[in-house]
Amino acid sequence: MALQNQNKLQTPLILALLATGLVILIATSFGKEIVKIVTDLMYVAITGIFVMVSSLMASRFRKVGSHAKAWLFFLATSIAWCIAETLWAVYELVYKQNPFPSMADVFYLIGYPLFFGFLVYYLKPIRRAITKKMVTAAIIISSCIAMPSIYMAYSFDPNVSVLENLLATAYPIWDAIIFTPAIIGLVLFFRGEVNFTWSLVCTGIFCFTMGDIGFQYAQFNNTYYTGHPSDIVLMWAYILFTFGAWDHLRLFKKEKTIRYPPKIA
Repeated sequence: MALQNQNKLQTPLILALLATGLVILIATSFGKEIVKIVTDLMYVAITGIFVMVSSLMASRFRKVGSHAKAWLFFLATSIAWCIAETLWAVYELVYKQNPFPSMADVFYLIGYPLFFGFLVYYLKPIRRAITKKMVTAAIIISSCIAMPSIYMAYSFDPNVSVLENLLATAYPIWDAIIFTPAIIGLVLFFRGEVNFTWSLVCTGIFCFTMGDIGFQYAQFNNTYYTGHPSDIVLMWAYILFTFGAWDHLRLFKKEKTIRYPPKIA
């Protein structure tokens, strides 16, 4: 039954991922100005849906405990990143300004510790399954990813302010921090310790980290533009987070139906 439910979710998920990439690729053929508009609006729409699904999950998961707190952190994360994407779009499309650095960065960065809180509380009930070797390996892998990313993010140009460098290097550091529990979660998923929801969230974190690295590499080489392939990967992350919450929401409804069957007249 669980496998059947996963299959039902996989088809719309794959279609959503493919459609996102296809729309941006088609928009790119019309020029960078068009793809900028399309990409910014898609970010706002996708993160808006992310907030709506997270709100449903947080409002219906009313049990006291780690998972209830986890989904509140998840909701707060979605709100922070939705505000960030909206501000980015406003700066870029309305004011015609470079969104970095700006208030958008404040909300992007606020989302990271909130998301880390979600990861910690979600894994808390199964902390006994997490070994020291697992944690050590995850930290080493995350650190290896973070170091070149920090190098690319940091600018040695004397005209770049300290604030800009602090903001730029904060992203790969936080990526490494949230990537660590994601690696642990994927190991636990393949061992059968956590559910399908967790695999979607962890895959989303992987896409989020890879998207940030792609963004940093493009910035490092002065090849980034809004609508760059790294944006597709970042959108995939938001979509995977949304479907992860949706999958857990379906499980919640199912459990409630089993525990509280409708009365037969």
